[in-house]
Amino acid sequence: MNKSIYTLVLTLCLTMTAVPLAAQTAAPVPLPDNVPELLVKTNEAFAAKDYLTFRRCLQRLHQLRPYNSEYMFQLVIAYALLDEKSQAYEVMLRMQQQGLAYDFTSTDKTMNLRDTQVFGYVNDLMMMSGQPVGESEPVFTLPDELLMPETIEWDESRQKFLVGTVVEGQILAVGKDGQVSELLRASNQNGMWAVFDILVDQPRNRLWVTSAASRKFARYDVIDKGRSALFEFELESLELVRRHPVPVDGLQHSLGSMAQNANGDILIVDRALPIVYRKILNERKLHALISFKDMISMRGIAMQPDGRIFYLADREMGIMVVDLVAERANRLGVPETLNLGGIDGLYLWQNHLIVIQNGIQPQRVMRLQLDSSGTQVVGVRPLAVAQPEFDYPSYGTLLGDDFFYFANSQWMDTGAAPKPVTVMQTPLDSSADLVPPDMQKFLENQEKFNQAERDKAAQKKDN
Repeated sequence: MNKSIYTLVLTLCLTMTAVPLAAQTAAPVPLPDNVPELLVKTNEAFAAKDYLTFRRCLQRLHQLRPYNSEYMFQLVIAYALLDEKSQAYEVMLRMQQQGLAYDFTSTDKTMNLRDTQVFGYVNDLMMMSGQPVGESEPVFTLPDELLMPETIEWDESRQKFLVGTVVEGQILAVGKDGQVSELLRASNQNGMWAVFDILVDQPRNRLWVTSAASRKFARYDVIDKGRSALFEFELESLELVRRHPVPVDGLQHSLGSMAQNANGDILIVDRALPIVYRKILNERKLHALISFKDMISMRGIAMQPDGRIFYLADREMGIMVVDLVAERANRLGVPETLNLGGIDGLYLWQNHLIVIQNGIQPQRVMRLQLDSSGTQVVGVRPLAVAQPEFDYPSYGTLLGDDFFYFANSQWMDTGAAPKPVTVMQTPLDSSADLVPPDMQKFLENQEKFNQAERDKAAQKKDN
């Protein structure tokens, strides 16, 4: 939001100081210290119309999961139910600053907030954040029978995209014209299951594939529950070289996204447990490199060219920066105006992180400029937001200065026939300025005023 406009609205919020008597006198209720129990307590409090406890639970949930926009939405409702306007408007302003698009008129629980200009102004700005923006275009749509594509990688040797699928455990070569041919398929001979990521190592003539025994896999056998492995194929011949299983420990595992350093070592994210494995080039075993007790649902991984720093995306907790040389890990430093919730795909391009966010509203592809240390975000640019094709965009691949990615996903089981998956293309070097919603609203209002003045002048002339 424009700084002066934001300051004005925030000042208006802070002048509303009325606090219900109940909020001052109610005895505190002990709260759970973990998210699952907090959610149960939150639902119980709402059902009992204990809105003080409802609000306190949501404040704690927001503290524990600051990027979860649904908790922010519910927190505004909690403030509204207690007629705590200033607190509600502050959260709404923060959501709008982060580019989130929620309509607080969609529920009658916000009626206490609607009698001010502040509410209408901020809510309108949030709705504008949900409008499509950015440069993007569909490249091709995969065949209807191709189910649950989960990874896409450019293969320079074949001049084609390689697409991996979950249901059949396929690896397919797809031209830019959308023509598809099958290269590999999970079988008893190769031992693969669902495919979750593909990495092309052309200099070493290797094709690396992460695979896991997902329940979505068509040939899933309960005996394989929790099993996962890294598969090593020759890139040219597609012959299986070796299978590198996750060490047996009795726990559930699902190897997912990969990143490779210049030496050929590969880092692999476990999507089931907060663990990153390392496959050293000439070793046959996977080694647990690092684990994170606070990470909830790790997905994307990206690495700086020198291999010193890598980045991990978590759908709830944002992005972690891991310095292998200094042996430390910290949250990526970001401005308060950036929400890093709901990330699947994470990629590095010219010291910018490219993120695909499908777990927030609006769904979007963002470009985050890093500082020289690679640990702080110093610039944010939306590349593609709320595109008509977007329906849980997920993973992609870099090709020069362009980004190719799945615009939709088939993971959401609606009971209907799954919609074919479309691959989109978005330029990464876009420098076109996007007008902020608050300034756009100002310009629209100014144009309405100008048009009204023109109409008055024309009417006066006619008379």
